[in-house]
Parts: sequence; C-alpha cells; structure tokens
Amino acid sequence: MSFNTVARAANDPDLQYRVQACVQGEAINNPTLSETQFAQQIRQNFGVPNSMYWAVADAVEAEYEAGVLAGRGSPGHDADVVTDGAILAAVQAHWPPDPAP
Repeated sequence: MSFNTVARAANDPDLQYRVQACVQGEAINNPTLSETQFAQQIRQNFGVPNSMYWAVADAVEAEYEAGVLAGRGSPGHDADVVTDGAILAAVQAHWPPDPAP
C-alpha cells in the first residue's frame, strides 16, 4: 500500500463516478445527511465531492491495490473489487458536518 495507490484510486474516473452516485444518493435519500449544508449544495450542483474521492480512495486502498496487483484493468469500476458498501461506508463516515453557528 502506498500513496501512489491512493492517488491512483482518487483519480480513477470509474471510481469517481461511483463516488458521485453515492454522494448524490445520500444527499437525496439519507434522512440524516440530506438536511446538511453539503447535501443541499450537492443537490443544487454547487457542492463538489472531490474531497470524497480522496476519502474513499484512502478507505479502499487495500482493496484497490489488490485489484491492481491481480491485473484488474479497472479496479474502481469492478464492484467485486471495491464494493458499493465500502464506498457508502467511506462517504457516510466523511460526510462534512455543518459549520458551527
């Protein structure tokens, strides 16, 4: 595992699309997160989930690297390498809190 793996995962367009889908889904459907400022910005297309790319990449680093080492050409696309559950868990764990009043 290395920073190279995290950087590769964070910049993998296939993984980014999956992270975007997860973030959008949580901003719309998660009753706890949908009322946050970040969710409102995401729904209005003002929020940029770039920080989530890095949070997810860090969280799934081992799985992503295993996919790379196994010769998987697109570990970020392959749901059996990086699961939707792993992406969801990372997104929920790193959802930005509302700023303090």
